[in-house]
Amino acid sequence: MKWTNKEKKIARKAFDSAYEKEMQEIKSLLLEKVSSLETDSDLWAIEDFLSQRRKIIDEKYDYRYSKLILVFSRLLCENYLSEDDISELNDEKKEIIKKFASQL
Repeated sequence: MKWTNKEKKIARKAFDSAYEKEMQEIKSLLLEKVSSLETDSDLWAIEDFLSQRRKIIDEKYDYRYSKLILVFSRLLCENYLSEDDISELNDEKKEIIKKFASQL
């Protein structure tokens, strides 16, 4: 699927916005975990949490144009991306992203 220069800019903005939303969520969860830290095992649970989230983030946020439709579908499904964020993409891309998101 071809991406115009305008769509590439829109995609980058949407991608970065979704990434920042998810990172903010992780930071908030981390602060909660740290504030309730009581035992040594709590400390290792935080490390496990961060390792797990890092793997998910690394797998999810793939900014190759050949993968963006699927990435955006997942982000839309997980509410890190809204339909407004992709509203300026062409209709075909929007419909495919929405269709895939509804199937996730």
